[in-house]
Amino acid sequence: MNYLVVALRWRLGLDELNARITALEQQVVSLAPTASTSAVTSWIEQAVILATHNRSRLLSRAVESVKAQDYPNWEIVLVDDGSTDDTPNVIRQLKNELGEERLKSLRIVPSGVCAARNHGLSAARGEYIAYLDDDNMMNKLWLKAVVWAFLQRPDVDVLYGGIIVDDLLRVTRQGCGALPAYYLYPFDRQQLIQDNLADIGVIAHRGGLPEAHFDESLREMGDWDLLLRLTRSKPPLPLPVLACFYSTQEPDRLTAGPTFDADAARVREKAKT
Repeated sequence: MNYLVVALRWRLGLDELNARITALEQQVVSLAPTASTSAVTSWIEQAVILATHNRSRLLSRAVESVKAQDYPNWEIVLVDDGSTDDTPNVIRQLKNELGEERLKSLRIVPSGVCAARNHGLSAARGEYIAYLDDDNMMNKLWLKAVVWAFLQRPDVDVLYGGIIVDDLLRVTRQGCGALPAYYLYPFDRQQLIQDNLADIGVIAHRGGLPEAHFDESLREMGDWDLLLRLTRSKPPLPLPVLACFYSTQEPDRLTAGPTFDADAARVREKAKT
């Protein structure tokens, strides 16, 4: 092989190498926004407030739905509202499994779910706050969607997503047997004053908001009252993402309980002042 052929092949090899380098550089440039977003969002911590009372057999399922999140940077603030069943042992097991950085637990004297959530809010350190009830499950993309939405919309302080209810007839106390259905209501302040638009499991907000607290005089409808208060000055963002799977099978659910009418009247009256 003469020197001319060797030089020619070397030159062709160099040109091919340069072409590959150029192609890789273009790929890196195209991926930069995605990589940058991932690097930023993955360090934003979210707190999930989870209040529980006498549901030890369901608690692990709720926690598992947070563990399964595609978004990695979260903490659970679990508040035991004076449970008398095996809940303390279940919490110890979960804490041993997850560690203190992932699961922060508090135990209070029985005070109601609104008081339990307030204790959770006081202990949370997340930049964004989400909620979960002990008998429900979080969709695995929910926390990622929350971070993305707040970063895309810095003007938004509050958002809510969609929910799948397993049996709406149980919610309305009309029997049972309805098929699971998805719900995401558009925001309408006047409609919200009349009826709740979002369960607590689909609401998220920025941490440290002065209006982010629960009325502890309410046994039911703390989520409705919270959403009314948080959206008094500006509307929330209805996010077309599934947030929560809502279970209606437990016999001791708070929805439509003995204080329903009194609590509903109080929430509506507060909203008008």
